[in-house]
Amino acid sequence: MPPADSITRQTVETFIAKATAVNAVVQELPTIPAALQYVADVCESKAPAEILADEPGTEQGPPGPNNQPTRVKRIVAAPDLNDGEFATLSAACEEKGFLCIRDGLRKYVAGFDVGVTKALLGVAASGTCMMNTDGEDARLAGMISEIHVIFLRKSAVYPDLPSIAQLLRERMNEAPATYTTLISGPSRTADIERVAAVGVHGPLELHIILLED
Repeated sequence: MPPADSITRQTVETFIAKATAVNAVVQELPTIPAALQYVADVCESKAPAEILADEPGTEQGPPGPNNQPTRVKRIVAAPDLNDGEFATLSAACEEKGFLCIRDGLRKYVAGFDVGVTKALLGVAASGTCMMNTDGEDARLAGMISEIHVIFLRKSAVYPDLPSIAQLLRERMNEAPATYTTLISGPSRTADIERVAAVGVHGPLELHIILLED
């Protein structure tokens, strides 16, 4: 990662503007605990997640916007958090009556409320986050959640794609097979009659938390 003094405020502001332009919600927060509380609050304020596949044993609520049953117990999945961070988030979720999980996301492939992951870096020119998604749980957290929350350090925001080329090469050479995901805004498609639709292939919302170092 570059030294903190090499990241200008202008680079961060460009990232915010570009990410917002592709419908991401961007928040600047000073600490991880503040970001974890934000996650719990977002989960509390959203509508219940819809259950989009058969999931035996799950308590179901009234139908959601797509006429599918909803989850009664809300779920936050955070596979990238360390032990201390996960304990803090779990406590905040437990206080609100939510389930907080870090692994075994395959058990909830019908969809859940909030997925939390950490970005390796950001690209200001396009408002993009680059993710290490080698693990299945990390991939699922950003794919089957209704809201995906990404933590990104301001010191890891680069101006443009050429400036991360060498880092991307190094990342791709870390192992015989790596999964690297570039995310710009929530999931969207216009495959059907060229009508734009959000959330068809992934989250309905993307929230990016820019953290101080």
